[in-house]
Amino acid sequence: MDTSILPSLHLPRLPDISKPEMDFQESSFFRPASSTSPIPQLPPPNLVRETSKVQGLRVTVFKNLNLVVKFGGPPNVKLEEAQAMWAIGKLFPANDVPVPELFGWRVDQGENFIYMSLIKGPTLGEVWPLLTKEDKTSICGQLSQMVASLRRIQHPSSQPLIGSINYGQVQDIYFRGGEEAGPFHTVSAFNDWVQFTALPWLPVSERPADPYRSLLPDTCNVHFTHADLHLYNIIISDTPGCRSIVGIVDWGQAGWYPEYWEYCKLTIIGQHQHEWREGGWADSVMTSYAKEWTALSEYWMWRCP
Repeated sequence: MDTSILPSLHLPRLPDISKPEMDFQESSFFRPASSTSPIPQLPPPNLVRETSKVQGLRVTVFKNLNLVVKFGGPPNVKLEEAQAMWAIGKLFPANDVPVPELFGWRVDQGENFIYMSLIKGPTLGEVWPLLTKEDKTSICGQLSQMVASLRRIQHPSSQPLIGSINYGQVQDIYFRGGEEAGPFHTVSAFNDWVQFTALPWLPVSERPADPYRSLLPDTCNVHFTHADLHLYNIIISDTPGCRSIVGIVDWGQAGWYPEYWEYCKLTIIGQHQHEWREGGWADSVMTSYAKEWTALSEYWMWRCP
């Protein structure tokens, strides 16, 4: 399917994340097993916490309910992630971009709980060394179509250019732990903040000469972006010989970003010396932004001296 010839898509009206509790009653979780069965209920936050302690994880799995609960306090878990999953599920009902089905959320004792469907299968990172060249080619082709599908989502001209899915502050982990970022009305302002945030502890007057800022384009397209498409956020079918992408998870950083951002994040987080990038596989997924990658990777290292 050539997504470039398909019409643009517009985000539906997003669920109101100011509400501390939300159930999506139309989702599959709330369908009773029979006409006489009670309507299922999402596990309360206290039960999620107790189960998490037993499992030793901050993402709690209830296999018998086909349920995953991601929870934590901001900025690690924010309800913008729930909005992103819900919107992608609505925009791509045929699973062109497979996401967990959103069942609901809770806000409890300062923590956010996001309830979603369990997508079964190993991550691409887990199986990559076992895949054939044909498997890798097929999977990269599928991921390329998914990125292209996300770029069909039209940005409304009435909103800030760069920010979260709801046009608020940028959610990317690059900006966490520092000053609030955005939303930004220009690409130039965003790029300036990327540069500034690279050395947050130094006053501007004491900063060294920077050869990298000029590598970030101040005029470029802005797209809806997952912003964390590393190998361990891509779930693969567990059938050897017929591998396919069955889920894209961890939408906590998703939002509106310059066109180069997805490529950089696709390759920069723990994968810059991996075959994924060194072997050219990431470049088969989407257009390479080599200069931008150089700049952002340097800035990332400056942040973590």
